Amino acid sequence: MAEAAFGIGVYTAPEAAQMVGMHAQTLRRWLLGYEHAGIDAARRHEPPLWQPQYAPDETDGVLLGFRDLVEARIVHALRGKHIGLPTIRICIDRARAIVGADHPFSTALFKTDGKTIFLEITRDLDEPHLIDLKHSQGVFNRVVAPSLADLDFGPEGATRWWLLPGKRTIVADPACAFGQPIIAATGITTARVAQAVAAEGSVSSVAQIYEIRPSLIRDALTYQQQRALRQAA
Repeated sequence: MAEAAFGIGVYTAPEAAQMVGMHAQTLRRWLLGYEHAGIDAARRHEPPLWQPQYAPDETDGVLLGFRDLVEARIVHALRGKHIGLPTIRICIDRARAIVGADHPFSTALFKTDGKTIFLEITRDLDEPHLIDLKHSQGVFNRVVAPSLADLDFGPEGATRWWLLPGKRTIVADPACAFGQPIIAATGITTARVAQAVAAEGSVSSVAQIYEIRPSLIRDALTYQQQRALRQAA
């Protein structure tokens, strides 16, 4: 698995959900599909919203790549505005056809021309919450664009996620530490930094050990604290 994950990133469903700020069970439903009762009370199976970068198996369960993480973040933002999953499913299918990629929201084309694409994929959709947003600033500017603003993109798609608003110190980069959050300048994971501070008892001691600025240690701790709060919520 480690060799396959190089440059792709690898996250368990709980790890990915914690980074996005959602429930792991919901994320699994999006990636594995789910059953529900239809209007006629018969059980219906809904397929996955998209195919994850790693095929689910009995050993590892659900594993996500970095591009899955970005897709989940945007879908979660749409769900946060009470836009229904059937509508989101149509949007993903239409975006996939327009962009020509299995993970359309995390492509470079969506980054550069996302507003135009989103207007096209939401055309004629009968979704009250989506219509309300269109009558204001628009769903793209209010919901989707903020989820793209702190991402870096390469020719193929999203390459990095800067995890602290307004800063470029803590990053998730699938080419480093399998996509786990790291201090960008050093490659040290934020989890390792937090463990070191707990063991050493101070930021200054850990800064000396790793020979990096104390402010970077504090940023790593800030991210870990924010992530823990999202998990608690």
